Amino acid sequence: MNKPEYLISAHAAKLFPVLADTNREQRITSIFLSVLCQVPDFAQVVLGSLDVRVSARTKLQAFSEVVFRGDVGSGNRPDGLVIVTNGKNTWSALVEAKIANSELDAEQVKRYVELAREHGIDAVVTISNQFVAKADQSPVVVPKTLLRKTDLFHWSWSWIATQCEVLNAQDAIADRDHQFLTKQFLDFLSHPKTGVERFTQMPPGWKEVVQEVTNGTRLLKSSPDVETVVAAWFAELRDLSLHMSSNVGAQVAVRLERKHTSDSNLRLRAGIDELVSQQTLSGVLLVPNAASDISIEASLATRTIAVGMSLKARLDRKSSKARVNWLVRMLKSDDPRLHIRAHWPGRTPSTMKSVEELRQDPDLILPEKADALPHAFEVILLERSGKRFPGRKTFIEDIERLVAEFYELAGVDLRAWHAAPPAPGKSSRNIDPDDPVEKIVVSETTTVTIEPEA
Repeated sequence: MNKPEYLISAHAAKLFPVLADTNREQRITSIFLSVLCQVPDFAQVVLGSLDVRVSARTKLQAFSEVVFRGDVGSGNRPDGLVIVTNGKNTWSALVEAKIANSELDAEQVKRYVELAREHGIDAVVTISNQFVAKADQSPVVVPKTLLRKTDLFHWSWSWIATQCEVLNAQDAIADRDHQFLTKQFLDFLSHPKTGVERFTQMPPGWKEVVQEVTNGTRLLKSSPDVETVVAAWFAELRDLSLHMSSNVGAQVAVRLERKHTSDSNLRLRAGIDELVSQQTLSGVLLVPNAASDISIEASLATRTIAVGMSLKARLDRKSSKARVNWLVRMLKSDDPRLHIRAHWPGRTPSTMKSVEELRQDPDLILPEKADALPHAFEVILLERSGKRFPGRKTFIEDIERLVAEFYELAGVDLRAWHAAPPAPGKSSRNIDPDDPVEKIVVSETTTVTIEPEA
């Protein structure tokens, strides 16, 4: 393997690196890069998160312990270098990794971005136990002027491990040797002595923020504790998506507003606004092929956690009882924490009852205006956390437990309803304008163009 000319020293990434015990970061980076080069299916998923294409003809090279020419005494020693070649096109990235409780140093990352720019390297990829919502976001702040020609990406070790789990669960790796290698790498990452950690606790200021809400003290947007709590919550959402991905054997993602995908600071400010004004932390997970997204809300005021999914009511059922029964019959559990919230037309407020109650009497959920029909439902697993809520670890434990329980109790069984397409041969004169199934609205600006046959 020929190293690039701008390197004075480098070693091909090895699956079994011979390094001192003190070089744990270099060891895990070398192993990771070696597996990346040897397992194309793994490389497609991991590098695909950076929009880097990997195909059967792609040439992958990886180096560890890289030293740049003219930079020997500077102390700049990135943990790795990846080079991806597709035909005449080449993409490359420096890799800097941290493990255990070590966090990325903004000044060091900045130097590596400058180093990458100097040598025409496309990106810097950081890896640590810190979490971000997407790979193009970073746990550290680097001046945007430095990122005009050089990209900055980040993976968490937990995210990398989850990609191995999902590939194995889906039997997505055809080559048996590659399967074995990926499973061994996953076992390696899963060992506690490796230094790979999941997000396990809220920051030290969490208990104080919860207590302030309980005491009726107004939270301040400028409070450092409020900011760190929201940032930690976003990290937990990311970890939740990885946890659920492992649980269901498919990629589960955190849903972000489009404006937040490219601006993590804007997302942080929105989260702070929600916490200050509503005393809640919330998020949404996207599960492939589920009836709807999973919403999560933690209320600091009531110390409750709610996990749920929203569904459109079955509009072809002509009574409220029939629409409620349609939903209740899909749910196999009568867990007392499981509730249904019905949404009604106009200004009629929503109503909520437990699944257990509605199984016995669907009419219990009817509002005062009993002739109305619900147009949408929410299925919610609601639990009052009480004394466990302010605990830094117990709060995270309860969130992760409840999301998994909700999916098992309800999410996996729910099916979205869709109106049937109109049957052929029906005259428009026979359409009932008040029937929600057959009502057809055509905009006056709609234009239909029929192309002539060739």
